[in-house]
Amino acid sequence: MSGTMSSTYKSKAVYNAAGWIGALGKAVLLAFLLTSLLTSLPASAAYAYDYTVTNYAVFLVVGEDNAYAVTENISVDFHAPRHGIFRALPLVNDVVRLDGSRARVRAKIRDIEANEPFSAYNEGGERVVKIGDPDKTLTGEKKYTLRYTYDLGRDTGKGYDELYYNLVGEWDTTVGGISFAIIMPKAFDQSKLGFSAGARSSTENENVVYQVDGNTITGYYQGTLDPGEFLTVRLELPEGYFAGAGSRTDAMMWVALLLPALLLLSYFLIWIKYGRDDPVVEPVEFYPPGDFNSAEIAYLYRGRAEDKDVVSLLIYLANEGYLAIAETEKRALFSKKTGFKITKVRDYAGDNEYEEIFLKGLFSKTDGLSSVKIKEIMKNLPSVNEADLFEDIHEVSDKDLSRHFYQTIDQIKSGMNTKENRREIFKENSLNKGGWGILMVILIFLLITIRPVWEMFDVIILVAALLFPGIGLSIMISTLYWALHTKGLVVFGLLFGLFFGGMPWGFFVLPALIYEPMYMASNIVGYACIAGICVLVNKTPKRTPYGNEMLGRIRGFRRFLETAEKGRLEELAAGDPAYFYDILPYTYALGVSDVWIKKFETIALQPPSWYGGAGGFSHAGFSAFMNTTMATASSSMTARPSSGSGSSSSGGGSSGGGSGGGRGGSW
Repeated sequence: MSGTMSSTYKSKAVYNAAGWIGALGKAVLLAFLLTSLLTSLPASAAYAYDYTVTNYAVFLVVGEDNAYAVTENISVDFHAPRHGIFRALPLVNDVVRLDGSRARVRAKIRDIEANEPFSAYNEGGERVVKIGDPDKTLTGEKKYTLRYTYDLGRDTGKGYDELYYNLVGEWDTTVGGISFAIIMPKAFDQSKLGFSAGARSSTENENVVYQVDGNTITGYYQGTLDPGEFLTVRLELPEGYFAGAGSRTDAMMWVALLLPALLLLSYFLIWIKYGRDDPVVEPVEFYPPGDFNSAEIAYLYRGRAEDKDVVSLLIYLANEGYLAIAETEKRALFSKKTGFKITKVRDYAGDNEYEEIFLKGLFSKTDGLSSVKIKEIMKNLPSVNEADLFEDIHEVSDKDLSRHFYQTIDQIKSGMNTKENRREIFKENSLNKGGWGILMVILIFLLITIRPVWEMFDVIILVAALLFPGIGLSIMISTLYWALHTKGLVVFGLLFGLFFGGMPWGFFVLPALIYEPMYMASNIVGYACIAGICVLVNKTPKRTPYGNEMLGRIRGFRRFLETAEKGRLEELAAGDPAYFYDILPYTYALGVSDVWIKKFETIALQPPSWYGGAGGFSHAGFSAFMNTTMATASSSMTARPSSGSGSSSSGGGSSGGGSGGGRGGSW
C-alpha cells in the first residue's frame, strides 16, 4: 500500500487556510439560502441521520506486549434527541493473514475510561461501552473522550508479527474529520506500512495521508467515511517484535487452574480419613450368605437397591413356589415376538415385607392409578377401602405390567434404601461427606466456565452455558453413580448428557476457550478433577464391620459363581438337585447369570416346576429365557408412563479486516 508522504502532509495547513478564505463568502450566501429551506422542512427531512460524527481523532500507543492503549476523541452533532453514543469493541477478531490464511484473535479489553458517565457489558461477542445519561437527552454538538486498552496478547502469525488494526470501525452514520497518531514501541520497516479505507475488504488508500517520524505515525483521512466503512492500518513486523506478548495470564487464571487440583486433593484426604474401607476378607461361599433373598444380597453388595435387584425377586419367588412363568410367542409374517405370562400359584406365606409387596403388586391392577391418586380418592371417599381399588387377578403378561408395576419397584427400593438400612452397612460419619464432594464439583464447574464465557458473550449466553452443560453433566454423573450395573441406563444417560450438555458446551463454552490456552488448560484440569471427585464420592461411604463382613462374603460367593469347576458343581447338584435354581436369582441380581448358566451346559438338569418354555425345556431354551424373557420382564416392570400422558402416550490488508475498531452508534 502507499500513501501521500510528509511533503503533502506539511502542505495541509496552507491549503486549508486558502480554502477557508475563499469559501467564506460562499458559505455566507449558502447559509442564507438554506435557512429558509430547512426551517420549512420537518426535522426528519433536514438531516439524513439523527446524528453525525464531525471529528474523530484516534491516538494509539502500541505496547511491546501487543496491547494497545487507545484514546478516541469523538465530536458528534446530534440532530435529534439522543442520550449519547456507544462503542461495541470486538472480543474476537477474524483476521486474514498475509499468506491468505485466517486466524481468530481474542482480545482482552480493560482500563475503560470516559469523560461522561458510561456503562460497559458484554453482548454478542463484543464489549459494549454506552456513554451518556439514560435519564437525559441532548441535541447539538457534544465531545466525547474514550480510553481503553485493547490487548491482543501473543501474535499468532507464523514467521512474522504485525499491527493490523481498524482505527475507525463501522458506524451507522457518516464520520468526518478523521485523524490519527500511532506510537510504536521500537523501530520498524516503513516500506511495510499501509492503510486502507472504505467498505469491508476494500483496498483503497488514495485518501489516506500520513507521515512517519521515528517510531511515530501520524496522518488523516481526506473526506468522509460513509456508514459501515472503516479506516485500517497494517504494518508487517519481524518475528518477535512483540517480545513481551503472551497468553495474558493473571492471578484468577492460575486460581482456575490450580484450585480444582487442590479441591481434588482435599476430597482425597476426606476419603482417606472417612471413606477408605478396611481390608475385605473374601472367603469362598457355595451359598448366598445369611438368610437373605436376591434383592437384599444385591443391596448388601452394592450398598443401594436398583431396579434390576428388585426384578430378581421374580425368579426368587417363582423358585419359592409362588409363581409360574411361561414364555409366549406372537408370530407375524416375517418375525416373532417373545413375551411372557406370569401365573399366581399360591398366596404369600412368608414374613419378608419386600417379597409380600412384590407379589401383591404383581397381581394387583390399578388401571394406571398412582399411589398419590389412590390416596386422593380414599380421602374424598372415606368409605372406600384401598383393596377395593385393586382388581384381584391371577395372571399377568408383560403388557399388563408395563407402566404400572414400576410403582411397586419404587416402593420396594424406597423401603430398602432408607437411612436406617444404610447405617447398618455404612458408618454414619461417612454418609454425609458426599455433599462436600458435590459442592466441590459445582464450584469447579463454575470456576472454569463463568469467566471465559463472560469475557466473550453476554449474560444470556452465560446462563445457557451454565444451565445446559450443568444439567447434562449432572445427568451423566448421576447415571454413572446410581446405575453402574444397569448398562442400558448408563448408555442412555451418557448419550442424553452428551446431547443435552455436550452440544451447548460446544456452542457456548468451547469458543470461549480455544483462543486462550490458560482457559483451555483450566477446563481440561477442571473436568479431570470433577471426574476424580465423583469417583471418590462413589467410594466414600465406609462400611461398618458388619457391612464389610457381608461384602467380603458376597464377593467370595460371586467369585465362586464365576470360577467354580465342573466337578465341584456336579457334587453340589448331586447333593441338592435344586441347587442350580436356588442360586439362579442371586446370579441375576449379581450380574453373572450368563456365566452361571454356561457352566451347567454339560450338567444334567431337571426342568423347574415354575418354568414353561415355548418349545419345551432345554438348556439352550432356558438360557434364551434368561437372556430375552427376563430382559423383556425387566423392561416391562420398570417402564414408566411418559411425562404428562397418564398411563399411555401419543405420539492495510483490507478495510475492516484487522482487529479492534468494532462498531459505533447513538442511543
